Amino acid sequence: MKVSVITAVYHNQAFIKDAIESVLSQKHVEIEYIIVDGGSNDGTVEVVKQYGKQIHHFISEPDEGVYYALNKGINLATGDIIALLHSDDFYMHPFVLSQVVEVFIKENCDAVYSNLYYVKDSNINKIVRLWDSGQYKKNDFFLGWMPPHPAFFVKRELYQKFGAFNTSLKSAADYELMLRFIHKQEIALKYIPKFFVKMRTGGTSNRTLFNRLRANLEDRKAWYINGLKPKWYTLLLKPAIKLRQYRFFAYFSK
Repeated sequence: MKVSVITAVYHNQAFIKDAIESVLSQKHVEIEYIIVDGGSNDGTVEVVKQYGKQIHHFISEPDEGVYYALNKGINLATGDIIALLHSDDFYMHPFVLSQVVEVFIKENCDAVYSNLYYVKDSNINKIVRLWDSGQYKKNDFFLGWMPPHPAFFVKRELYQKFGAFNTSLKSAADYELMLRFIHKQEIALKYIPKFFVKMRTGGTSNRTLFNRLRANLEDRKAWYINGLKPKWYTLLLKPAIKLRQYRFFAYFSK
């Protein structure tokens, strides 16, 4: 099975190299690598171009945000599996994607997900916290559950069947897509209880109180645009469940 890896980037000259090299270092798997840049002028484009034909598709043009960029990449993809790796993120070792493919083949599933480490920008070897997804059970979305987006791998045919990212959402389109695929469409899902991705801290939806409130409103919208109704406690539990999913280490990086 071929894996199409899509990286959306905008003005990230400092970190894009880590993402690229973690993809190109993957072993025992056929990869199509797609990078969609939003028209950066900070040196990001020059970094990407250093890798030449190792990047199978490279687009650099203004767009309206990360979800527009990811949709462009999905439209270009020809792989059996689509992986989304943002420019701040990187795979932990060279066998991540081969292990993902192995599970797809063995389990004949629609999607695979795993766990994620958060690290500080200044030192990627210092783990700040972890996102331990746990085994999904039906209706867990009512309890605020969701897997980490960069550790969520999906067959391309699902995007063709159920659609890509809803760009009317500014910060919750990843949540809406997983809600649609997993909860509404009940796709066949397999959990790999391993840590496959490191993500630098500082997600957009959590940077300010305003962003957190906006994200909560968008989470609610994600249910209603799918003809679904959350429980009264669902959107209260979604932030709270992070206390379980984000198990803090006994120390913090300095």
